[in-house]
Amino acid sequence: MDQRLTTESQIDPDEVRRALRDYFADHPGIAEVRDNRDEAGDAARRRAGFDESNWQLLAAQVGVVGLAAASDWGGLAVPTGHLVAMAEECGRALYPGPIRAALLLARALGDRTEIADGLPMQEVLDGRRIVGSPAADPDRIRATWADGHLTGRLHSVNHGGRADLVVTEVSTPGGVALAVADLIGGAGIDRRELRTVDFGSTPADLDLTGVPAILLTEPGDDDAVRRHRRLDTLLLAAEQVGGAQGCLDAMVDYAGVRTQFGRLIGTYQAVAHRCARTAVAVAAARALTQQAASAHDAGSADAAEQGALLARAEAADAYCAGASALIQVSGGIGFTWEHDAHLHFRHARVTAAVGGTPDRLRDRAVAAGCLDLLVTPASGKGTHS
Repeated sequence: MDQRLTTESQIDPDEVRRALRDYFADHPGIAEVRDNRDEAGDAARRRAGFDESNWQLLAAQVGVVGLAAASDWGGLAVPTGHLVAMAEECGRALYPGPIRAALLLARALGDRTEIADGLPMQEVLDGRRIVGSPAADPDRIRATWADGHLTGRLHSVNHGGRADLVVTEVSTPGGVALAVADLIGGAGIDRRELRTVDFGSTPADLDLTGVPAILLTEPGDDDAVRRHRRLDTLLLAAEQVGGAQGCLDAMVDYAGVRTQFGRLIGTYQAVAHRCARTAVAVAAARALTQQAASAHDAGSADAAEQGALLARAEAADAYCAGASALIQVSGGIGFTWEHDAHLHFRHARVTAAVGGTPDRLRDRAVAAGCLDLLVTPASGKGTHS
């Protein structure tokens, strides 16, 4: 683990951002997405969708998974705001590795060291074992857990063609629970890779028959399952915020060097306004994500739920709009296959649909009571501002 990230008291989210930004300056995440587009590398590299040696550097040397893990596992158990900062920087770099799933597993384990013998957690911490997670959708039928084994289909598992472990919701005789499926042996597993327009993700459907699985929560503990869902939602929102920031950075850089009719294009109102609108959207989505992360850590379940759904909706819209603006600002070259703009465009469109469209997410936020946020506290009885 990087010496800059060794003690919780010395870490703040900005330090996490800087550490990852330094790493991606030397190991560009978007370069790995280009390889996916161009089908570079061997079959194993293409199936994984990312460079596993780079992931091991990120996990072991920068210590990204250890930040989320509890101290009993050798981690730091930093607040959710730090994890959000981490996911945002990965999104900014368009990094395609299994960062979100690994963080979800590390957080879900908590301090349950009693399952150490059944799970290669040290290999997860140092990046030697790849973690996947299904696309978040509480309405989808889950696989069934019974007597320590999992049977059924896991839908759209990111990195599912390569994953050694999958953290997922399951149905049990006692209710819904969170579990980690052990795919290392390979028995009873049928992986069906899914082709999407997004080169930044490599999902697969997994049909499981009697695969070993360990419960991470008690059956029927709905609060724990909802907490896991919220964290999943927040991490994806942060990734989208980072993607939108990456688009804004590219826009501003290009507008500062490209000339048209003897002037920098950044001096034209049409270009400047696109950049400004994107900056405002990114700032709003980031603020919502950070606020929801704080509510999540504070145990304010209702506020965290409302904030996470609103953050996802705003982040998805900001990323889609930012990716479109990047293509427009880049001019003719932005429409070409070789330009990076369409890599962001594809990733933005696909992630915007995960777990529901922005409009559906806002509907769920309203159902969760987010309209109460419009009530003036001093009004006493619900007068809307």
